[in-house]
Amino acid sequence: MDFAVGWNRFNLTILGVWPEPRKISNLSRFTSNLIFSFTTFVSVAFICAPQMAHLILKSTNLDEVVENLSINIPIIFAVAKQIVLCYHRKALTFLLSQILDDWTEPIVDEDRQTMLKNAKLSRMISIVCSILTYHMVIAFISLQIWSNMQDTSGVELGGLLLPGTFPYDINKSPNFEITWLGQFIGTVATAICYSCFDTFLALLVLHLCGQLTVLRIALENLVNATMKSNYRKFHKRLGFIVYRQNQLFRYAVIVEDCFNVMLLVQTLICTAMLCMTGYRMMTSVNPEQEDVAIVGVIFFIIHVIYTMLHLFIYCYVGETLLGQSTGIGQSAYNCNWYDLPPKQAVLLVMVICRAKVSFQITAGKFSPFSLELFNAVLKTSAGYLSMLLAMKDRLIEEK
Repeated sequence: MDFAVGWNRFNLTILGVWPEPRKISNLSRFTSNLIFSFTTFVSVAFICAPQMAHLILKSTNLDEVVENLSINIPIIFAVAKQIVLCYHRKALTFLLSQILDDWTEPIVDEDRQTMLKNAKLSRMISIVCSILTYHMVIAFISLQIWSNMQDTSGVELGGLLLPGTFPYDINKSPNFEITWLGQFIGTVATAICYSCFDTFLALLVLHLCGQLTVLRIALENLVNATMKSNYRKFHKRLGFIVYRQNQLFRYAVIVEDCFNVMLLVQTLICTAMLCMTGYRMMTSVNPEQEDVAIVGVIFFIIHVIYTMLHLFIYCYVGETLLGQSTGIGQSAYNCNWYDLPPKQAVLLVMVICRAKVSFQITAGKFSPFSLELFNAVLKTSAGYLSMLLAMKDRLIEEK
């Protein structure tokens, strides 16, 4: 289990929202709550609220509005993700305890290899997303510092990482230093939360897929593992398979209840972010300018890849879960049911009928995540991007 959840545990512990399945001391619980409160307060006080005030009071054109929203929306949503993880801590602790039980129970080598395959995949997703997040943070901070050095209006903003309207004079010391440090901490914390929320969901779903694969193997070997004329053992094994199928369904329902609302918002935000980031990238490359902001272009490219990768993770694990859950019925059909007496063979119909109700992770219970949804989001984002570019051209012509 430590191999599978190690990266997620590290990132979520930094944010104070790791749902530890083992017993912990009161001091550790208090420390986690303190870290969560501190990072949430810093992100809201130094980034979200000042940027929202800046959007309302000082944004005067389309480019400024798009630039503000392209930064503020994912940060606000990352804070919301952190709050959701804290709110569902008990349910997530229960899910992790189920994962811990699955890894500690004695199982055959074939089943352990199946579980290990999914664990390696979830670990690889966590590592790739974490590395990409750290690179994106470095690129973003570098871009903001470079912009402040090149832009003379940066003096008015105090050279902060993010422009904002504050209720105090940020040009005075130590106001500037405290504000800059608060924005730095908030930027790093929200970037980590935005990523590890998705990788943690992938961990939960991929473990469920691994357990469904193990169940399918047990179902395909059900008849072969049953001695002729010893159908009491057959009934016992089939009863365990049905019980395990219902247990995994309850697991999937808890995952769905904890994440479906945020996944709906995530889908909408991914659509908007792909559109706005593409707009900023295309408008930043102005052929009339001699110097092109290479750092800015690199950041926009990383941001687009980052957003698309996280959306693809949702859709991939959702597609895998759909296939594995409905595949139980196919596994029941593939077993040597024709070697069973009719009274025993007809019992497999229950498993086949139950498998028709697929396990799903959905966007607000509206649409299940699949590769088809990924394709639809990309098409929608491209359509909105063309609309924004058309609006910009129209505004230029009117001037």
